[in-house]
Amino acid sequence: MSATMPEPEDLRLWRERQRAGLPTPWEDAGIRLLEDDEVPELLDDSYLTEDDLAEPGIRANVRAMAETNALIAWVAEEDGERAYGYWNGPADPSAAAEEQADGGAASGPALVSLDTEGQYMMLAGRTLTEALCAEAAEYEDGNFAALVARARGLAAETDAGLAASLVTGEAIAELRNPAIEGPGRYRDARYAALRQEDSGEGAEEPDPAPDPVPAPTAPPAPSELPEDLLRWRARAAAGETAPWDRFGVRFLAEAELPSEVVRSEARAAESGVERDRIEAEATRATTELATWVLESDDGVALGYWHGPEGTPTDAAPLALLEPSEWFDAVRGRTLTDAMCLAFGEYEDELIAPLARECRALGFEVAADAYDDFPEPQTDGPSTYRYEFKKRLEERARTAGIEAAEAAAEERARRSAMAPRAEAVVTGELPTLIAALGHGADDAEAQAALALFGPPFERSQYPVGAVTRTYYVAERKHAELIFEDGVLEDVRIWVRGSDERGAYARPEGLIDGVGPDTTREQILERFGTPEWSNAHADRFWTAEDAPNRVFVRFEYVDGQVSDISLTRESPEQ
Repeated sequence: MSATMPEPEDLRLWRERQRAGLPTPWEDAGIRLLEDDEVPELLDDSYLTEDDLAEPGIRANVRAMAETNALIAWVAEEDGERAYGYWNGPADPSAAAEEQADGGAASGPALVSLDTEGQYMMLAGRTLTEALCAEAAEYEDGNFAALVARARGLAAETDAGLAASLVTGEAIAELRNPAIEGPGRYRDARYAALRQEDSGEGAEEPDPAPDPVPAPTAPPAPSELPEDLLRWRARAAAGETAPWDRFGVRFLAEAELPSEVVRSEARAAESGVERDRIEAEATRATTELATWVLESDDGVALGYWHGPEGTPTDAAPLALLEPSEWFDAVRGRTLTDAMCLAFGEYEDELIAPLARECRALGFEVAADAYDDFPEPQTDGPSTYRYEFKKRLEERARTAGIEAAEAAAEERARRSAMAPRAEAVVTGELPTLIAALGHGADDAEAQAALALFGPPFERSQYPVGAVTRTYYVAERKHAELIFEDGVLEDVRIWVRGSDERGAYARPEGLIDGVGPDTTREQILERFGTPEWSNAHADRFWTAEDAPNRVFVRFEYVDGQVSDISLTRESPEQ
């Protein structure tokens, strides 16, 4: 583990069992615990040649991944196909586009995986045990429950006190989802920055997002603050009544931002979606260009808009922020005017009584009707936020495109080095291959579903920033996995077991392949696999577009037990 992160208790327990030659819950899935400082097989990039590294895109991608991997405490790997670890990087990985992070604080020990395509994924789960049970179960509740029971039973043999706390949920949907963006975003941001720095090929970047000119680091001296603000604050401090009491108004502390900023960032962290992160970043950048002075109990905040020009408080227009992240410049000359309008909901019949109450207390109000208040002389915070957000979106698009291009270059390079299957796949499998990359309502996906059902058991789970939807056939002989609505994986069992049935036409999937086909026969027909381990072989499909689809054969007792198809990440 890293010097700043102690070894989690469940990791310690499973390592001790593995060292002693005792079983762990996931060994049947090929998952092995790593020792401290042991490097996963996936991180080996020694196959790269000097010519490879002469390509700016590959060079930047290799370096970005190395920097990202250095921020992960790697603790497990799965047959060289996937590595698992704890993300020790920054909670706001996008900041890496500007400056390489030094391992900032993340939100708790978040778990992450890395696959053979160089793709990172934040994993659901509070502990390593939860995350690996979900991974080994392939996010299927029945398999997950069985692995959880096994984990608790094995743990009780070694540390009975720890066994009960290893897993808190009984279903995938109950697992905690990570509240940070994670290494994928960090790698993309570092890649974009490195491409820009690389003298070999300076990538064109969009104009940077506008640098906010912050509000003064210290609040203006009391003599510079508007008189009505000082008087309202004094009344509140003395416990005297005000028209705003019924709206739960409180005056904010120095440099305090409205609570909507925190809510916006929490929403972004919980969803893990790029769009929400950009919304939250734009909201914070905009609020930092104003001095916010009060907030109601339903989240309406008012303040003075300094803008990028740094307009002083006594000349600044009034700004409003509502709980929906809606900014606006408010009519009126004073804070009192703005409060009458905002808490009068811009309706004359509500504004007028508030104005009368204020005047009775000795405060001036410009008018009694909305249209009679002077209009703001600036577009204010709404325009600034819109333009700031658009620049962030353009930057994210550029970083994503360039990272995808680098990944495509790397896949193409690996593809050129990998042996190819010679056999042409015939039978029903091409129907499934054609469905990959399509939505569930598309004709191609409907044709694939028709091979196995209906009916299907349909379930949906968030996995990091991705939503996975599982279609499991009635006898559990087939499983189709959609990610964000697109079919990515298909798995068909040609041999039955106590837990699941077998496909009714096992020999029909691939002509000449069935449950009695041996591994030797598969290798004789398809040639050298692109990848293999003790119980599986994986090949490119020869009849499809190059490099788009893998076909994988799993073996039990030396014979084919199931066949799966996986779509490569699409090239952008």
